[in-house]
Amino acid sequence: AGTSATTGPDLDGALQGKPTSFIEESIVDPNKDIAKGFPPDVMPQNFGDTLSPEELKALVDYLADSTS
Repeated sequence: AGTSATTGPDLDGALQGKPTSFIEESIVDPNKDIAKGFPPDVMPQNFGDTLSPEELKALVDYLADSTS
């Protein structure tokens, strides 16, 4: 995903090979599975409410495609 991993994990490695269901869950419930070495509550907890279903799908698809 081209991240620099300064706030959270390097998504290119953290999401590689993960199913889209994991990616979506990580967006809408980011504290459910926290990458080792990172604290909880870094990511906003309301993306499931603020993103439309279409926006969420587009984001999940982008992350899945760019980390595969």
